[in-house]
Amino acid sequence: MNNDLNRDGKRIQELMQKIEALPDIGAREMLHECVRSLLALYGGGLGRILQLVNNMGAEGGKVRDVLLRDKLVRGLLLIHGLHPVSLEARLLEALGKIRPYLQSHGGNVELLGLQDDVARLRLQGTCKSCPSSAVTLELAVRQVIEEACPDLAGFEVEGVTPAAEQAAPGPCLATA
Repeated sequence: MNNDLNRDGKRIQELMQKIEALPDIGAREMLHECVRSLLALYGGGLGRILQLVNNMGAEGGKVRDVLLRDKLVRGLLLIHGLHPVSLEARLLEALGKIRPYLQSHGGNVELLGLQDDVARLRLQGTCKSCPSSAVTLELAVRQVIEEACPDLAGFEVEGVTPAAEQAAPGPCLATA
């Protein structure tokens, strides 16, 4: 399924590049309008599906949860601005998933704030000065955040010293 998604995504990018290269401005504008109309149609359909699922009560809640765990559905809902869980809630949930791993190494991660879709995080505990902090953040935290919050514009980290960012991986978190 992921291969199909990647293939389809690449094909859409190729077609959009070809559209942009068309010499006829009118044709480009018409194709752009067609794409906008298709997106509006599918967005409306997805919105209606969510509405129907929400109207189903407890059973609908189960269906909604299954849909939100599906990577493709989650991505489509995000594209159309229909994801029912806020960026902050999804970010906190993602940090909750990685927290036991960090704590098993004497560390923690805290969300300090979220502004303009950029999260400010703080590494805490013994990990904040560990030479592996930058590596840990890159490998563990980044992956969990990107999966749950592909719409996050980025994140800044307090607690990772410049020396630690430059150091080679040490014995702290990178050895899990």
